[in-house]
Amino acid sequence: MKSIKILALALLMFVALPSCNDDKGGGKNSVSELQKNIVGEWQLTDWNGAAQPFDVYVDFNEDGSFELYQRVYELNYVLYTGTYSISGDILTGSYADGTNWKCGYKGEVAEDKSTLTLYSQEDVSLVSVYASTTIPEDVKAEASETRSGDVERFL
Repeated sequence: MKSIKILALALLMFVALPSCNDDKGGGKNSVSELQKNIVGEWQLTDWNGAAQPFDVYVDFNEDGSFELYQRVYELNYVLYTGTYSISGDILTGSYADGTNWKCGYKGEVAEDKSTLTLYSQEDVSLVSVYASTTIPEDVKAEASETRSGDVERFL
């Protein structure tokens, strides 16, 4: 009887161990956690450790689509739309015109969901920090639809 209890306990541990989460609280998100936590509206607050001379908002939707509002070389915001996907903790995407993002981004959402940090996966890595926000209606209203690929995009 005692050996049956030990065998049952060992079997229970064998079944339970593979379901353990490897995340040790170091800020790394599993696929489903990053996917769930990235959904929402964000404003770029820090670009590569400095204040930026441009303004960027992004809205990641639950259905895998996004809207990117940016004001860089223009007086008005320009709207870019497209789709994104997440594999592991890497965020990739493409614009509605079929152009892929310049690179993928390792993404981390703060535990309190106040910031999204994206690390570009390029030879020279750039770090973009976004704060959770609500995109102002006047930004959405003044945004014109995307033009061509001649404007630098910040995703």
